[in-house]
Amino acid sequence: MTVALASFSREKVYPPAFDPGGLAYFGPMFDFLIGAAPDGSLSTETGALGAWEPNADASEWTFTLRSGMKWHDGEDVTTEDLAFTIREFASPDATCGGVCGALANNLADVVVVDEKVVRMVLKEPDVNIPAQFGPIEGSIVILPQHHVEEVGWDGFESDPLGSGPWKFVSRDVGQSISYEANDAYWDEDRKPKFEKLEIVLAPDQNTRVAMLKGGEADMIAISPDQVPASKSDGFDILTVENTVFSEILFFKSSDPAELTNKLEFRKALALSIDMDEVIKAFYPEEAGKRTSGDAVPFSETTLGHDPDLEPYAYDPDEAKRLLAASGYDGSPLKIWTVIFPDGPEQKDVNEAIAGFWSKIGIKVEIVPSEFATLKERIDSDGFDRAPSVAVTGFPTSNRPSVLTNMQSLMMSPDAGGAYRTYWDPKRADELHAEVSGIVDEAARDERLREINQELYDEYWSIPIAMKNTLYAAGDRIDGWEPISGISKVLAYETLQPAK
Repeated sequence: MTVALASFSREKVYPPAFDPGGLAYFGPMFDFLIGAAPDGSLSTETGALGAWEPNADASEWTFTLRSGMKWHDGEDVTTEDLAFTIREFASPDATCGGVCGALANNLADVVVVDEKVVRMVLKEPDVNIPAQFGPIEGSIVILPQHHVEEVGWDGFESDPLGSGPWKFVSRDVGQSISYEANDAYWDEDRKPKFEKLEIVLAPDQNTRVAMLKGGEADMIAISPDQVPASKSDGFDILTVENTVFSEILFFKSSDPAELTNKLEFRKALALSIDMDEVIKAFYPEEAGKRTSGDAVPFSETTLGHDPDLEPYAYDPDEAKRLLAASGYDGSPLKIWTVIFPDGPEQKDVNEAIAGFWSKIGIKVEIVPSEFATLKERIDSDGFDRAPSVAVTGFPTSNRPSVLTNMQSLMMSPDAGGAYRTYWDPKRADELHAEVSGIVDEAARDERLREINQELYDEYWSIPIAMKNTLYAAGDRIDGWEPISGISKVLAYETLQPAK
């Protein structure tokens, strides 16, 4: 089976330094610490942990390792491997998303209790540990201590070893990576149905389409605009549901001198967009839909979802009134536009939104950027001085706990925030700390719903679309059961061969 992807991300196989795109590349050879069911819920049936349990305030967690797991070299997976993994993901070399930083800041100790149990001690309570150890939010995979000690992490790049359903065979950097089925995999239901898997890098969509038509690929990543043509050509459209939502975020909004620090200005921007028209123009049915009325980072699949919240209305007259009340003086509003694999349509969406803002009298400029360049500006406060406005249309993973996204999008840098887009980061820090200590899930859900309403009323960001990740498949594939809610954990082992 050959799968053609648009990106291999960093093309590294040191898991603690990956960004989410890397999972589609190296993920097949590993097991996550905590697994998930196809609907995205955490599961004791998959993953390296058969059980996990907090103490009364979630400041300590007890993990029970699954029996019968083996590394691809035949060695047993042990609790020493589990403890090694936790420490490595909390190490200075670990740069993965929010989970590595959060773990590094909060990990006090890891104790191997016996051959089945590991206890993790935290400096502060954290109810979100299971979500961060699972495939959707944190994507921590179990690592082989004995192999790393033998070859080192540099050697691991050429000789990686996992415990997952696929065994590494070889890779051609910049071109492809090859696997073979792990016939000795511990989970009989998830043993691969294909003997071999080759994942090929093809950044250009036209190239991927040609590969599918010519039989060089069995499944390819496609963007929303390719759906009609792929269906017309007779290919099946396979979707991973509810993987990413997109939203408008306001950089520097915590600065009182910024216009986006003002509720009137943020609300004016929201009410001036006919979002139904945007969705109709860029998202065919298979690709996604308008987000629910929930404030970012909430959705229909997260804790704290409020079905009574309505999406922001389209009211250009009220938007003009609010714009005048905000004191807008004609300063330029720059939309920083990065094209991500999960958001190939974002440039066009941003241009459409710019058009709506122009109609109410805002001066708008589209600024194309690479993500690394944008992140450097975020980290160094390298945007234009106030009162200029810097925003972005951004794809964000749909994380059920909400807490992981709250940290990266809203919190202060000192507390692990990555994007500095919330107008009151100290308040976000306080909310995150409060909710992280609510062990009872029903009580946590209730408090998150209150926060959802608060953020909704603040217009702190502007939700756009809830998206599915799209693939087109040829006639050698007859079914797939990926995990909903994550675009890069592709569960290739669940692809079914045509009979």
